[in-house]
Amino acid sequence: MTHLQIQNGTEVLDINIISVDNRCVSFVVDDDLSIRMMAPLGMSREMVEKYVRINADSIRQRYEWVKNRNHQALPVTLELEDGHIRYHDGQKLPFLGHLDLELRVRYLSQGEETNLYVDRKPEGGWILTIRTENMDPGFLRYCVMRYYKKCAAEIIGRRTADYGRKMQLKFNRVQIAGRRRNPQHALARLNYRNIEIRDQKTLWGSCSRRKSLRFDWRIIMLPVEIIDYIIVHELAHLKKMNHSAAFWAEVEKVLPEYRECRNWLNKHGGEYEIF
Repeated sequence: MTHLQIQNGTEVLDINIISVDNRCVSFVVDDDLSIRMMAPLGMSREMVEKYVRINADSIRQRYEWVKNRNHQALPVTLELEDGHIRYHDGQKLPFLGHLDLELRVRYLSQGEETNLYVDRKPEGGWILTIRTENMDPGFLRYCVMRYYKKCAAEIIGRRTADYGRKMQLKFNRVQIAGRRRNPQHALARLNYRNIEIRDQKTLWGSCSRRKSLRFDWRIIMLPVEIIDYIIVHELAHLKKMNHSAAFWAEVEKVLPEYRECRNWLNKHGGEYEIF
């Protein structure tokens, strides 16, 4: 016997049975959506079928999770210039794992102040409109970055507080890092503290010896479960300032699926360097 099948809606899922020198049964859904059952040597067909029946729902749930997660990678069709996104009217941008935020640029008369706002599309997704007299792609990138930083501050602040309570830690406020320009400007710096949203370039998150957490603004582009992994990872450093087995045990207490999230980030995280 090499495989069994279960029904998942209109799909038929093949489960490859692999005999291993282990007492425990485990199921693995790989990135290519193949499913493996690791069964102890000598396990009878009857027992294998029983384990598959008992775990059928969790196998289906795991399969759908990996399937959806794979779809959250950036498409290779994004328009690039010298290896980076060129910000322009109509450009699609990722937000919380979905490529459904459309950038619209509208010209203002000279002397009017730049502003931006977000509207929901009737068919789904969002429109980020920048009204400005400055059409330089570098300035448009700055505006997008400021909007993302503000969203990241709100979302990360809330989720960090939630996970902090679960881990019996206290964190409360968020700072958007960057030089203050006009304090009356719609994109002015938010004046909070404790957690910083920065342009870190090479790190998604970091924890300093002074117990200060920092996150890259691009984090808001990632799927929510990956954002949660990064947050929990950095919160765990408040308990263990290393990557020891004890550190990963702290992460696993809150996110049992952290390995899959870490693998996704290692595989796809570099794609976001284009922004």
